[in-house]
Amino acid sequence: MATCEDSHLKFIQTLNNSFYFKGTSSASCETELHSDNFRRCEPPISRWIQSKDQKFLVLRTSGKFEFEDRTVHDRGQPDCKFEIQIYQDSGTNKNQAVMLYVCADDEKIMLSCKNNKEVCPEPMDCEVRIEAAEHKALFRWKRISTGKYMFESTKYPGYFLAFEHVEDMPCLHKLILRQESMDEVDESRILCVNKCSP
Repeated sequence: MATCEDSHLKFIQTLNNSFYFKGTSSASCETELHSDNFRRCEPPISRWIQSKDQKFLVLRTSGKFEFEDRTVHDRGQPDCKFEIQIYQDSGTNKNQAVMLYVCADDEKIMLSCKNNKEVCPEPMDCEVRIEAAEHKALFRWKRISTGKYMFESTKYPGYFLAFEHVEDMPCLHKLILRQESMDEVDESRILCVNKCSP
């Protein structure tokens, strides 16, 4: 629950499994209602996710997330359109938490982090309630510049979604988790997030 420092709280109501309070004692503090839990913002937004050389992230029939070139027609396919579900929480992290998924064969397929720090597709009901700001399919996105973001894993802090060349197939990049480097700028961790065109 986020409140202003040194304020007293007055219980207001419960709504959608959340408790709401109002700060009552600090004159300099704006009067706001705050939720005490981690919850989804409605609705998700549809976006294309691309590497710096404009390859599109897709869920391939092989069951892997990879970056590839797409024709204008193929960009409209569901394996290329990612839904970004934004979460709201009252924690101290200034970067919003998000889940990324595609809809394939009437199923939601999420980007998920395995125990060995690999990124894999996993069927998941995004209606499932997330109780904390740490989850295998939850990332913090940080805006770098217009349309460019970095996605940090909440399960593995300091590791970011990135793209890497597929051996023997220079036209493809695979999606990986890459550890933050303090010594150099790693542009492979910067992903372009663009609104899907009709």
